[in-house]
Amino acid sequence: MEHGNLPVADQTDYGIKLVEEERRRIAQELHDGPAQAITNVSMRLDIIRHMLHTHPELVEGELVRLNSRVVALVNDIRRLIFDLRPIAIDEMGLVRATQELCQRSQDEWGIAIEVHAQGVQEIQSLTPAKQVALYRMVQEALTNIYRHAQARKAWVDFMVDAGTLEVSVRDDGRGFRNDNGTKGHYGLTGMRERAAYLQGSVLVETSPGQGTTCHIQIPLGNEPVNPE
Repeated sequence: MEHGNLPVADQTDYGIKLVEEERRRIAQELHDGPAQAITNVSMRLDIIRHMLHTHPELVEGELVRLNSRVVALVNDIRRLIFDLRPIAIDEMGLVRATQELCQRSQDEWGIAIEVHAQGVQEIQSLTPAKQVALYRMVQEALTNIYRHAQARKAWVDFMVDAGTLEVSVRDDGRGFRNDNGTKGHYGLTGMRERAAYLQGSVLVETSPGQGTTCHIQIPLGNEPVNPE
């Protein structure tokens, strides 16, 4: 049974599950990223303190390198704060928020990302709940490209046809064998659960050396009860 057809109580439980999964993801990123980086900064500061007495001529260079690390750390924290709630969706809508996400990702990852949209007005008519859910799926698909695809370029396309919105996220990366239903690849379970909650689906097309395309399809009607 699709999540969109569940009783209200079950939909609420499912919404809570999505929120908890998002919290776990953020907590893991904080642990693996900023938390470890702050520990490293603390250790480097202690080393520099000792260097003031033993090798003062090297301190300036160490401080310059440490400052660069702190700047990168601040940017990581800002990204995580943004991930907690993509404010741009409230201010700009899904398409422009996605464009902003892709620009940031392109700058950080060095992967060229193009965004194309057809039927923008119909897309913007979606409730904020659906727009946030779709944004999260696009975000996950792009993260998978960065982590696994070894791609040089990616594309995000929005298209409305016969009351259905399709969002495709594709890359020119290495692809993979798709003979096991993508089990174990690219963390698709969460994306498929979000899509099912919106009475939609996720389909992956890929083969070795031919890149990967993730198709997300949802109907433009039938809103979910729980926002995220």
